Amino acid sequence: MTIAFWSQEDGCGMTSGMAAIASICSDVWNLRTILVQSRNQRGDLCKRLRYTPSVPMTRQDCPNHIELVSDIWDELFWLLKQHRLTKAMLLHCMVPVVPGRLYYLPQGEYQKQRAYQPSVKNGVRQIIRCVEQLSDLTMIDCGNGSDSLSTDLMAQADAVVIGISQERQNLDAYFQNRQIFPGNVIYLVNAYHSESIYNRKNLNRIYRLHEEELAIIPHNPVFRQVSEKGKIEQFICRHKDCKVFDRQFYFMQELIHTAGMVLHAAGFPIPKSGSGIGNGKAQLC
Repeated sequence: MTIAFWSQEDGCGMTSGMAAIASICSDVWNLRTILVQSRNQRGDLCKRLRYTPSVPMTRQDCPNHIELVSDIWDELFWLLKQHRLTKAMLLHCMVPVVPGRLYYLPQGEYQKQRAYQPSVKNGVRQIIRCVEQLSDLTMIDCGNGSDSLSTDLMAQADAVVIGISQERQNLDAYFQNRQIFPGNVIYLVNAYHSESIYNRKNLNRIYRLHEEELAIIPHNPVFRQVSEKGKIEQFICRHKDCKVFDRQFYFMQELIHTAGMVLHAAGFPIPKSGSGIGNGKAQLC
């Protein structure tokens, strides 16, 4: 099951929102979740889920002692071209946020200059298909680009989550020219302010959205701080079972509700439990 995330503008918190939703899916419903960024962008998942960047792979780390280059994606492309990319190798390239449940594939240098070459785009699509075989959920951060790779990934996803703001100019610009996708779409307002004139009720009314299409993640200074420190998953794990008198209760209830809406849009039933990653270590992708 694949869910693509895209925002109408840079800096609207979509990467943090995706990381929070993924952490809910992993911690609350025990789903095997892998996050991927399709293009180089400011909102690096590494900064949202860990304090420090992932440690580069070394020859000793690689299962088959393959000569490695500095960029993980270049290595994956090479392995793919040589028909040597296995699920175990792909998993080894990922950063384990919660081993067995939550991983992300670091963005690569290829995304800065070569993301639009046909061979690179085809390689990214194939690698993402391999990622899908390792996970219950694959979440792709497409940034705010309109390039053909991002558009194709969104068109092929089971659901698309589109980040919108609460500013009229940006809202009008998007909804006057919005793109139609084959899968279900969820519109997500990050750092939602209920006192804004463009609150949930008015957004539904003005832009003719159904209630099941509009989701929110409330404005929360504490969540913003932990996001900047790379501690989103720890925050979710600590507060997922908080009680009604807890200061984070409203935020967590809305976040869990939003995660459920996203799963429902993708046609994914919310399970009671999941299992770890790592089956089929010798299988080629």
